[in-house]
Amino acid sequence: MNFKDPRMVFIRTFTFLSLLALLLLGFTSCKKGYVDRFGPFYILNDTTVVVNGDMGSRVDNQFDKLMNQYPNIKLLIMEECPGSRDDEELFKAASMVKENSINTHLPPYAVIESGAVDLFLAGTIRTMEVGAKIGVHAWSDGSKSATDYPVGHGEHQIYIDYYMSVGYSQEDAEALYYFIINAAPPNDIHYLTEEEILEYNILTP
Repeated sequence: MNFKDPRMVFIRTFTFLSLLALLLLGFTSCKKGYVDRFGPFYILNDTTVVVNGDMGSRVDNQFDKLMNQYPNIKLLIMEECPGSRDDEELFKAASMVKENSINTHLPPYAVIESGAVDLFLAGTIRTMEVGAKIGVHAWSDGSKSATDYPVGHGEHQIYIDYYMSVGYSQEDAEALYYFIINAAPPNDIHYLTEEEILEYNILTP
């Protein structure tokens, strides 16, 4: 008779289950319902990305890889986005949004804050639903905040230049920027009113 060694059966079973677990982990590395993920960018389909989470220092590389693999993306749906850790890298990602004529949208449960607002502003068409919140405040480098520098100081220029790059005139870019940094200190947040959203052209006509 041919008796199976129970130890070998256990080892083979354990190996199979381990491989199955790794395979399932690969399939579930994205949130349910998404086909791929690049940092805070979740691919919903060939034309739509859902943005969730804060954006780190690799956000430009993540978005570049996303566009290389999904070149037909035309819409960013931004949900819960608390901001960015590196504004310069965020601006690079946002420039790709602008260059590719991608639209941005806020569903009714969206909350975008700080640097995430800058990403939203890169949208060719910018829309939001009732209930969505847009939060702004002064930036900080850890030792100084934006309002520690006088109007016209060179530290402000990168932000003003960015707003101009996404379509604001110099006058409107400066008005928006100085409003943002005076709206709330770095450790607080100010959510835009309907009047402020209109005044500063946060949405496209």
